[in-house]
Amino acid sequence: METVLNDSTEELIRKLRLMTQVNGSIDEKEANTFIFCFLLIGYLEKAIEKTLYEGFLDNLKPEARSPEIIDLIFKEQTFGQKIDVFEFMMKDSPHWEKDKDLIKLCKTINYGIRNSLFHFKLRELKYKDLDVADVKTQNLIINDLIAAESKIKEN
Repeated sequence: METVLNDSTEELIRKLRLMTQVNGSIDEKEANTFIFCFLLIGYLEKAIEKTLYEGFLDNLKPEARSPEIIDLIFKEQTFGQKIDVFEFMMKDSPHWEKDKDLIKLCKTINYGIRNSLFHFKLRELKYKDLDVADVKTQNLIINDLIAAESKIKEN
């Protein structure tokens, strides 16, 4: 799993760390949990978008196969809406069996982590009823992600 940070992501992480040092509003563990969740959600969102792009491009007429058109379609959609489109597209396809674990993981992340994260409820971040601030839970999430991606790559 390769994660590339762009300047805006690095800047956000730097500002979050600075915020914790200046006013102590969140402690170091909460900051690290926030950063972990933020990067995880960003990674999953890009993975979903990539699959949706490929699916749409494969099924569109040649004149409509523009990544810019697809960007416009998904630009304003939330993470949850992208998951719904992903599930709708894959549900009846021959790829469903290999993709369903990733969809399940994304839904779990969306409901247990993303929604709380973006409401800044850092003490309510849960994955399978486990505290996301716990490094063991973070490792479980990464292991589940690797397993879901491995299943996709097998086929």
